[in-house]
Amino acid sequence: MSEPEVRTSEDTPEEKGINGSHILVVYFSRTGEQYTVGAIDKGNTAIVAEMIAEQTGADLFEVIPADDHYPMTYDALTDVAKREQNEKARPAYVGSLPDLSQYDTVFIGAPVWWGDWPMILYTVFENNDFSGKKLIPFSTHEGSGLAGFDRKLASACPDSEVLDGLAVRGNDAQNRQEQVRDSVNGWLAELGY
Repeated sequence: MSEPEVRTSEDTPEEKGINGSHILVVYFSRTGEQYTVGAIDKGNTAIVAEMIAEQTGADLFEVIPADDHYPMTYDALTDVAKREQNEKARPAYVGSLPDLSQYDTVFIGAPVWWGDWPMILYTVFENNDFSGKKLIPFSTHEGSGLAGFDRKLASACPDSEVLDGLAVRGNDAQNRQEQVRDSVNGWLAELGY
């Protein structure tokens, strides 16, 4: 599969991202057994990421592990996540982000794993230049809230501007999507999107 071409808008002489947007949503999401939700076919974070993209017209990039060794059962997954955190692992992911020079705003989302970003997101932060970008974190969780995603993102990408993030319960992402959509849209409106 070839990389999509970057398209330009006839109305604006500057180049934009793949779908003519200056906004990118980067997210990592999991299916399988989830805490308080049960087995799911679409990840909680994917649901929220798609809502953000739909409302803002953003391009989407899903962070997919190159070696998907993550278990589908909740307890086993938390064990792997904890081990990666303890080892400060930097798992590889498939492909590469679109040309970041075409974007001024990047939403970045993931489930909260042990009070932190999943380690694969640190691979993304360290392997890409987010300098000068507005970075906006979002999380899915079952009680951890944003878990300091904003502070940790600012630390990992010090030459960017980190704006206020959003935390969504995974159970709500699965079972109360209209309520979540209202929260997402209200949050985006507060940010000016």
